[in-house]
Amino acid sequence: MHLKGIIEQLGYTPHEAAVYLASLELGGSTATDIAAKAHLPRTTVNLIINSLNKKGLMNAYIQRKRKIWAAENPEKLLITHKEREAALKLVMPELQSLRHDTGVKPTVRAYGGTEEIRQIMSDILESKHHISAILAWDDWVKLLGEQYLQDFTEARYRQYLRIRILTPKSKTALALKQRDGEELRVTQFLPANVAVNNCNFIYANKVAIISLNKKRPVGILIEDEDIRHTMEVMFESLWRESGGA
Repeated sequence: MHLKGIIEQLGYTPHEAAVYLASLELGGSTATDIAAKAHLPRTTVNLIINSLNKKGLMNAYIQRKRKIWAAENPEKLLITHKEREAALKLVMPELQSLRHDTGVKPTVRAYGGTEEIRQIMSDILESKHHISAILAWDDWVKLLGEQYLQDFTEARYRQYLRIRILTPKSKTALALKQRDGEELRVTQFLPANVAVNNCNFIYANKVAIISLNKKRPVGILIEDEDIRHTMEVMFESLWRESGGA
């Protein structure tokens, strides 16, 4: 298999794979040289380099007053992959308990860190389906930030994607509910005896389960109609037990 395709299978976008390989081959190079090697626009490459830098795959240094970028050792790809694999193994028993044998294997992908979890949110928008969510709203805001979530809400509104949210009651959750009418959302509060420490999104034929661990947040995206249906049944049951006040 082509090297670029292998890197994409590890969870990176085609552009990220192209930029990383170009930088790896060039050694220390400017963003302009990397863009030419990867056959991509300079502005696009700048964004991708910053993304790879946050993921620990590229680093910069100054040489003759120029910013030089260098790709990290390819072993870093293996380390990151092992971290994702370990995260997936942690939730595997829970995933297996949801499984119905339909003869079709679910697709499961792991995402590590805040930036990769935002890829899940992008997938939600790209699916163009309405959304059901069970989440700890206060912790969710701390993870992704108020501005990012507001931008997500505006993008969702432009696509007329409705969302139902179940969350513990809090001051910020009450403020969220007050904006329901203008943001295509219905918010209800979970019963006091129901504790939620993560985020779960149900949309299209997918389920996203996101850990809110502060040191290393992890997201698992499952594409399987039976698992989605099971989670939807659980959501509807909680929805009936919950209230809006």
